Amino acid sequence: MTVAALSVAGALAGCAGSTPNSNPSNGNPGAQQPGFAQFSDIPIPPKNNIDLDHTLVFGSDHDWIGRIALSSSMGVSEVYDFYKREMPKLGWAELTSLRSATSVLSYQQDNRIATIQVSGQRFGLGTQVDFWMNPRAQGGGGGAASSVSSSANYAGTPAPAPRGGGGAIDSAPLPSRR
Repeated sequence: MTVAALSVAGALAGCAGSTPNSNPSNGNPGAQQPGFAQFSDIPIPPKNNIDLDHTLVFGSDHDWIGRIALSSSMGVSEVYDFYKREMPKLGWAELTSLRSATSVLSYQQDNRIATIQVSGQRFGLGTQVDFWMNPRAQGGGGGAASSVSSSANYAGTPAPAPRGGGGAIDSAPLPSRR
């Protein structure tokens, strides 16, 4: 899995860099930037630049987790509307959405949760998009994700406990480190 993560990160770094997306909006991420070809399961807004300093992805195709950070020259409302329109076209079911100065949208597909944060950049210079992909908590505990599969524990350390008092906490023992 580590080799796959490094190859995806290398592909993003080599293909996306800071090259702006020159293809107009069509909701097809594979046709927009070569670096996004591995992520055919999510829409990527047009007119974007990937922020490699804040992007971290493990896996590829329909089996990846992590964060994609990008900036777009589109307005905040345009990006918000783009995700509201395009996510369902790719089979994502909306869980919740909040339109505000910093908008947040959450979607579910199979055993994954996508959370998208859309906010304005300084001095009105476009929009910042943070797209997180996480495995869905198993067991229906509700609230914040309370468990992380052992395959997502890349550093060999336990995941931090959720903050805020809401949601269930998984009391299963942690896998042994050998």
